[in-house]
Amino acid sequence: MVKTRTCPACNSKKYKLFIPDSGTWKCENCGYQGSIVVEDGNLEKQVKEAKKMAKLQRKLIRGS
Repeated sequence: MVKTRTCPACNSKKYKLFIPDSGTWKCENCGYQGSIVVEDGNLEKQVKEAKKMAKLQRKLIRGS
C-alpha cells in the first residue's frame, strides 16, 4: 500500500516539508503549517467523517 500525505485541514495532497529540522509541513492549498500530516487513506477517511460529525454537532447545538 502506498502512503499518501494529505493536509489535515483541507485534505489537499499539495503538501511539502516546510522546515525539515522541526518536521513542519506546509499545505500549498490552504496554507496550513504544522507537524501533523495524514499518511494513511483509512485515517484520511476517518478524519473526514470526524469533521462531518463535528460540523453536524455544532449545527445541532445552534438549533439551525
